[in-house]
Amino acid sequence: MPQNTQLEMISAEAAHFLEAPARAADLQALRVHAAELASRLVPLPARNSSRFFAQRCKQLKKSLQPLLMALDTHRSGRPVSDDFRWLHDNVRLLSAAVQDIGDVPKTMKEFVQVRTSNHAVLPRIMAVAEGFLAASGYRLDEQGFTAYVDAFQESTVLKVAELWALVPCLKLVLLERIAVRGPQLLQDREGIYGVGDCIRSLHDVVQTSWKEALEPLFLVDRVLGDDPTGAYSKMEPESRDLYRSAVANIAKYSGRSEMDVAIEALSLARNAKHSRYIDVRRLARCSHVGYYLIEEGRPLLQEATGYQPPFSQRLQVFVTKHPDAYYLAGIQVFTVIILSIILAALSESSLSLLPALFAIFALFLPCSQSAIELLNYLTTSLLPPHVLPKLDFSEGIPNDCLTMVAVPALLLDEQQIHKLVEDLEVRYLGNRDSNLHFALLTDLPDCKEPAREDDPLVDLCAELIRKLNEKYAEQGMGSFFLLHRHRIYDSREGVCMGWDRKRGKLLDLNKLLRHQWDSFPVKVGDLSILPRVRFVITLDSDTELPRGSAHRLVGALAHPLNQAIIDPEKNIVITGHAILQPRVGVSVHSAARSRLANIYSGQTGLDIYTKAVSDVYQDLYGEAIFTGKGIYEVDSLHQVLDHRFPQNALLSHDLIEGAYGRAGLASDIEVIDDYPSHYSAYNRRKHRWLRGDWQIAEWLLPRVHDE
Repeated sequence: MPQNTQLEMISAEAAHFLEAPARAADLQALRVHAAELASRLVPLPARNSSRFFAQRCKQLKKSLQPLLMALDTHRSGRPVSDDFRWLHDNVRLLSAAVQDIGDVPKTMKEFVQVRTSNHAVLPRIMAVAEGFLAASGYRLDEQGFTAYVDAFQESTVLKVAELWALVPCLKLVLLERIAVRGPQLLQDREGIYGVGDCIRSLHDVVQTSWKEALEPLFLVDRVLGDDPTGAYSKMEPESRDLYRSAVANIAKYSGRSEMDVAIEALSLARNAKHSRYIDVRRLARCSHVGYYLIEEGRPLLQEATGYQPPFSQRLQVFVTKHPDAYYLAGIQVFTVIILSIILAALSESSLSLLPALFAIFALFLPCSQSAIELLNYLTTSLLPPHVLPKLDFSEGIPNDCLTMVAVPALLLDEQQIHKLVEDLEVRYLGNRDSNLHFALLTDLPDCKEPAREDDPLVDLCAELIRKLNEKYAEQGMGSFFLLHRHRIYDSREGVCMGWDRKRGKLLDLNKLLRHQWDSFPVKVGDLSILPRVRFVITLDSDTELPRGSAHRLVGALAHPLNQAIIDPEKNIVITGHAILQPRVGVSVHSAARSRLANIYSGQTGLDIYTKAVSDVYQDLYGEAIFTGKGIYEVDSLHQVLDHRFPQNALLSHDLIEGAYGRAGLASDIEVIDDYPSHYSAYNRRKHRWLRGDWQIAEWLLPRVHDE
């Protein structure tokens, strides 16, 4: 049978059972049609529906390809209709749309299938897409689309995955109609086939922000939106989708509907709200629906819904419950396997005992390193990326989350000071907010002999900060600070320096913010703001803060599941996080400065699409390694670090501070940093890290020194 004829039969069959009112534009007519469609569709037992999509996509490509080729080679000067012009001018759009729906069969394997009134069998979501387009005359209108799907769900609730699949289904139906009507239009050039409407609708499908358009249609949101803490409705769309995915997963393996799972999670959260917790943050954590969907309360929800996970998820749970045994034993096993393979190859050369022992000794370290790399790869493949939920502060940081971006730096010369202030202004311009302020925490360079502190470099920096405040004063979108310390003599180092260097700056800042101690004799800015600062984003002087990153970091640390809960006896963070570490990318210009930087810097540039990446520590332990660039909560971190470590003894303080503050990784938020351009700079950095690691090795022992 000719391909076009087959597609015409599919469309005719769909139109027959849908009985669409011709060109229905009225919203009420669309709602009535949707309700009638829902009443006529008969659900069938679960079966794999990917073959249906695969067949239709394959048939579409065969039918559309000759049409695209004919349009591409068309050179006629004859008068043409608007429909023909739309078709001819959008060849690239059609080609791209065909490529996009190629992945549809891979994502629609287990959708609900239905039988229509004329006994046709197809996925339910495909029937909804065909029904809406037929009812609207193949004109896509977002308001009408929302009304149609909402009316359909009044009697038949669609699954979360089905709603996301509506977009490729709309594309498929529109392309099929174009494939049927296009060749006819190509022959007689008359505008009687409605092809222009289909192409305009295809444009709208491609250009519509579907995350926003589909948000009101998720019925589980109406349940989870009653979250006792009120956090769910304030979360980012990506975080809400994380919760919806958890609901869908539990529903899939429990035999319950997604609405039932959401209602059960809400019930558990409400019960916890009335519990008698002493700690306010524990109460907020356990009263949040997300606690039962993605955190420690998930087993309670699974038990309540009769959840029976597949083997892969059971394995993931086992690994995360026994991370030490899995990781350490895995390294040993892989090391033995690699060594055995090498020794087996060497045994063929008939080595004597002594050379064999020497080979084992020499190969042990490289084999163990290879084992670690293999296990890390296995772990990131086994465990999904651990994504932290976030509140949505894109419209503004609230008053109770006032934040300071603090950049510790040394004042070296006039050119460097101008660069420090210019970079601070750039960070401000990319992250404007009335509750986001920017500060330089400065020292003068070390000196052997006591020196005067009324240095012209300090005066220059202070004057530049004042000018910034004057420049942006009328905008009311944050302000600028200079907090400068004087040097003191350090007998251990034998120089005059700022106390404890970068670590000391941040500790002194925390004490200043909480009125405990003032180590900054030179202060520029509105000091009345300082006591209200809740979060501090600390960056290196060469670290870029991409647009909107500050708002997302604050939204992440302010989320109920991420707020730090401190053990009163050990005085360490045991749940949540006092510090969040974003993903650190490498700037393009620094990677291009030398061959060394180009080789070792990896992927460079700004990732404009936020995406989470796997990290072994975060995925396995729920914690991350703090590298000194991130956000921390002032009260929590000050409580666990104040008088905690010996003074002037920790060169690499980030790692140990992250352990006490339980650092988390926000891998879908990125800051940009420079990479060493020369081998000598690269080695100096490695040397600092190595010295720092040896300095904190003492903390592996049962007892350690305090301040």
